[in-house]
Amino acid sequence: MPKYVYEKSAYIEEDPVDVYEDSSPLSRAYAAFAKGSFYESVIAFNESIDADPENGVLYLARAQAHIAIADYRTAYEDLIRGMELVPEWTEVEFSVAELYANPDWFEEHCESLARWVSDYPRDYKAHFVLGYIHYFQQDYTAAKSEFIYTLAWDKDHPQAAMLMDSILAYEAETEVRAVEKEEVEALEEEQKL
Repeated sequence: MPKYVYEKSAYIEEDPVDVYEDSSPLSRAYAAFAKGSFYESVIAFNESIDADPENGVLYLARAQAHIAIADYRTAYEDLIRGMELVPEWTEVEFSVAELYANPDWFEEHCESLARWVSDYPRDYKAHFVLGYIHYFQQDYTAAKSEFIYTLAWDKDHPQAAMLMDSILAYEAETEVRAVEKEEVEALEEEQKL
């Protein structure tokens, strides 16, 4: 995961570590993920979480490894736990694709998840996972659709509601900016006359 994500979300102040040379479970988890050894990454994340069970970022990272191996229900559980431990996670701006050493893997995993949601449309947990991916890819229209579906199945889903609120706030802010821009352009046109 990019260092700035950790700095902003997990408040890690340690020096950068070469994950390919370090032997800690966390380094092994990221190194395995970067090499495409996703099952190995899950195992190493398990060890990291066992050592630090209150670190929400670890659950969020392990969720991505579960998505990579198409274990969407476990990914869902990790996303929920991670967001409970790091509620400000919705404010972090990063692209989930940045976690991947090979962008094609990210595309493959997204396509696999989208096929799963299409084949099993009643799996609202998979819809939430797909919405989460869209959210962090800043495809808010697609994310909103998935969260609406999740909330239709579980109207009290706090994480879906939190992400939806974030999207709605962004849309409202964008709309205000568009109106302000139109007003400024109209004023400039008037001044030209």
